[in-house]
Amino acid sequence: PCFLLFTLLSSGSMAQTVTPSSVSINGNTLQAKLQVTTLIEVDLVVEFEKSVGLNADNINISATLSDVNASNITNRLSSADIKVIPTFPVIISISPKADAGFAFEGLASVEIYTKSVDYNTAMPARIFRSHANGDFEDITSMISAGSIRARGNTGSFSDFMILLDERSNANKIDDTFSQLNQLFNQNINNVSSILAVTIQTSINAIQQTLLLSDYVTALELVEELIVVSENATGQQITNVWRSSNDLTNMQGELLTRLRTLRYNLRII
Repeated sequence: PCFLLFTLLSSGSMAQTVTPSSVSINGNTLQAKLQVTTLIEVDLVVEFEKSVGLNADNINISATLSDVNASNITNRLSSADIKVIPTFPVIISISPKADAGFAFEGLASVEIYTKSVDYNTAMPARIFRSHANGDFEDITSMISAGSIRARGNTGSFSDFMILLDERSNANKIDDTFSQLNQLFNQNINNVSSILAVTIQTSINAIQQTLLLSDYVTALELVEELIVVSENATGQQITNVWRSSNDLTNMQGELLTRLRTLRYNLRII
């Protein structure tokens, strides 16, 4: 029985979860190293614009090696064209402890680096996140070639994965825009009335350019809205997330979708 258990664990047929072998904090930056298996190592970097209570004891971080066809992943993929990388079926979970008093303002960036994936520009790799076991959504703002380094943004915390997104660029753009539009419509009460009119006007204009496949103008409009959103104050738009998870960081979530939309528009 002991030998059988060892064989099952070694074969990867059972999900394996590890915690970081090291965590360091420098100002508003957290770095962690996770040794998932002897062959899979992950370097994680999370950067905040402004944070409170950022220390290793306040945040749970783990990496889970799962089966490529595990339902806890495949059920959260919104398209058959979004797939798990066979050599890297790893879920990175970042979960600040609810009672730890951790909080941050605005946008956070999450970067995953691993030598387990040999990335080239023809490979449609993206960084995704999933909140509360919901669908994984593309949050990519940068992918670099070689040993893969994937960076995305977030206004809250959850699960993160590097996945293969074989959808067309046009479909990726339309999906990210839909998420942007849905976010704004569902959270308009978190935006001041004057700023809401400005954002709504911009979203309408972006939608028109996308309908015409005028991606150059769409990119210009997205860039302008990013600047408006970045410069908005906490009085104009809610901009704080805290570990008790009782606030909507609208600024961070809005910028997350805008930066991914910008990334996809740049490469189409």
